[in-house]
Amino acid sequence: MDVMTRILVFHRNQLFRDCLTAFLHAQLGYEALAVDHSETERADGLLREHADLLLLDLDLPDGLAVEITRAVHDRDLATKVIVLVPDGHDRLVECIAAGTDGCVQERSSLDELRSAIARVLQGETFCSPDIVATMFSELARFTRKAEPRAWTKDDAVPRLTAREQDILELLSERKSNKEIAQELCVSLFTVKNHVHNILEKLQVGSRVEAVEFARRQDWLSRARVAKD
Repeated sequence: MDVMTRILVFHRNQLFRDCLTAFLHAQLGYEALAVDHSETERADGLLREHADLLLLDLDLPDGLAVEITRAVHDRDLATKVIVLVPDGHDRLVECIAAGTDGCVQERSSLDELRSAIARVLQGETFCSPDIVATMFSELARFTRKAEPRAWTKDDAVPRLTAREQDILELLSERKSNKEIAQELCVSLFTVKNHVHNILEKLQVGSRVEAVEFARRQDWLSRARVAKD
């Protein structure tokens, strides 16, 4: 028996995601699941399972669209990502840089979405024509505001972003993911993805090892470093 293509729909609007999920299943024959981004444990669990494609709302809070796209890429998943782009969009360049495979405007037709899904699943990329027309101005804006990657004088030492620095300092205070999310006002999924990236960059196997690495590099300037 053929395995159905599995699509996860992340969207801030419940009616939108439920209707889109129903269309994908009833009209196109996909196995489609609507995902509430606020249910972080379920969302993270679904991402760790097999999914062929994510339809991802670009306007999810806390920059979550970028974080989810980056998580798919960093975990080396085979999952494709199409972002659904509202008018007055933001963070699109970041999503593309993180590994997006397609961009479809939310006001596009269902036929255009159908075409985008088919092409992306075949290994191609897709971008709505109107989005291409505004990409250059957004790329310039993104380049101006891009966060410098620093925190080391030695190019041989892994570089962490400012947000990863903050999280590593909080890890040194033995704070849980939930406590870090509350302190930084971000989602639990965002914290988990940052921790995953820190461990990958530092090539360590645990939070404790990451903190010890940072202590040896004299990175923990403001944190109260927890002692074993």
